[in-house]
Amino acid sequence: MKKKQLAVWMAAAAALTGVCGGTMSACAEETYYDETVTLTLLVDQGWLDTYGEALEALSDAALEKYNIEIDLENKTNGSDGDNLVKTRLAAGEMTDLLIFNSGAQLTALNPAEYFVDLTDYDFMDNVQEIFKESVTIDGKVYGTPVSSSNVAGIVYNKQVYEDLGLEIPKTWDEFLSNMEACEAAGYTGIMGTCGDAWSSQYTFLADYYNVAAAEPDFAAEFEAGTAKFATTPAALRSWEKLSDLQNHMNSDYMATTVTDGFDKMLEENAPVHWPMTSQFFSYMDSLSSREDAEMFGIFPIPSDDESVNGFTVWMPNGLYINNDSENVEAALTFMEFWVSEEGMDVFKEHAQADGPYLIEGVELPEDSYEGVLELQSYFDEGKTGLALEFLTALKGASCDQICVECISGAMTAEEAAQVYDEDCEKMAQQLGLEGWE
Repeated sequence: MKKKQLAVWMAAAAALTGVCGGTMSACAEETYYDETVTLTLLVDQGWLDTYGEALEALSDAALEKYNIEIDLENKTNGSDGDNLVKTRLAAGEMTDLLIFNSGAQLTALNPAEYFVDLTDYDFMDNVQEIFKESVTIDGKVYGTPVSSSNVAGIVYNKQVYEDLGLEIPKTWDEFLSNMEACEAAGYTGIMGTCGDAWSSQYTFLADYYNVAAAEPDFAAEFEAGTAKFATTPAALRSWEKLSDLQNHMNSDYMATTVTDGFDKMLEENAPVHWPMTSQFFSYMDSLSSREDAEMFGIFPIPSDDESVNGFTVWMPNGLYINNDSENVEAALTFMEFWVSEEGMDVFKEHAQADGPYLIEGVELPEDSYEGVLELQSYFDEGKTGLALEFLTALKGASCDQICVECISGAMTAEEAAQVYDEDCEKMAQQLGLEGWE
C-alpha cells in the first residue's frame, strides 16, 4: 500500500464537559462528550509519511464515537526533533499526546516527570509484555504501541532457495554453506550496502537474540560496565559473524547504498541474501511491486546451536500522555480506543504491517506480506527478544562505522569489539553511568 503524507486536518473545538467514571475504568466504553474535545498530538514527519492515513482514519472514528478530535503538530525527524521534544517538555509546552520512541530514548525524557503512569489501567492488559518492557521505567509503564513490530534478520530469495534445494539455516555454519552454494550457482552470496553505513549494523544488532540466549544478563551487566563485547564470547561472536561476510558480498559493497540494494536484489545473478529488517517487504513493494516483495522471505541470524533460533525485535514508537494536559481523561479514552480490537481494525485497514501487532487478540490481516505472516509463529512461540537498544541507553556513537571497518577487514572482529567497547565507554561517561568512570 502506498502511503500519503498526512496534513493537519482538525480544527479547534469547545472545552471538555464530562469525564470518565473512575481513573482506572474502561473510559472508552462509557464516554461521549457533549462538546467536542480537541487533543493536540505531536509526531514526527517520518512516522506520518508511513502511518498518516491510518492515524487520520483512527481519528475520524474517535470523533464519531466519542466526539474527540485530534489536532496534529508535526516535528522534524532525528536529533533535531528529539531536542524539540525535550525543550517543550522542560518548558511545560508539550501537546496532550506525543508519539515518540520506545526504549532507551524514552528513558532519556524522564517519563516519570512528564508522562501519565499507565501501569494500573485495565486497557493495558491488551498490550503485549514485550512492548510494555520497552516503555517501562522503574517498574512503571508509560506508553502504548502505535504500529506493528519489526524484526531484523536475513532477507533471502525464496525462488533461489527452492531451485538450489536449500533449507533455512539453523546454524551460522549452515548459513555460510548456503552462501557458498549460491555462489557456486553464479549468484552473489549476500548484499552489502556500506554506502549507507547505518545498514552495516543489522547483522551485529540482530544477533542480540543469540547473545541474550547465552548470556541473559548481558544487557544489565553491559550497562553496569561489568560485561564487555570483547571479553564476552557470545557477544564477541556477533562481531565474528560480521567479519565473515566480506568475501561473500557484491564487489562494490563499500559504495552501494540501500536504495541501490533494492535494485540489485532484482538483477540477474543478484545477491541471494541481505541483512535487513522486515520493513524490506513494504519498501520493495513501494519501490518496485508487491509481486517482487513476495519473492523474498526473512529468517533470524543463525546461532551456533540449532536449538536456539529466534528474532531480535525492534519495538514501534509509543503513544504517551502529557501529565500536565488539561484533557487527560479524553486522552486516556483515545488511547484505550487505539489499543482495542475495534480501534486496531480501523488502523489495520489503512496501514501495512512490518511484523506482528503487539495487541492481544489482534492478528495480522490475511493480505499482509507472506514474509511478515511467517513471523507470527516466532512471536506465538516466544522465540523473540528485544534489541539491545531497548534494554539499555548505552550504544556507541560510532557503531555503524566500526561495523563497516569490521566487514571490510580493516579491523578484525576482536579489534572491532575492543574499539566498540571503548566507544561505549565514552557514551557511558556522557550518560553518567556508574561502573564506567
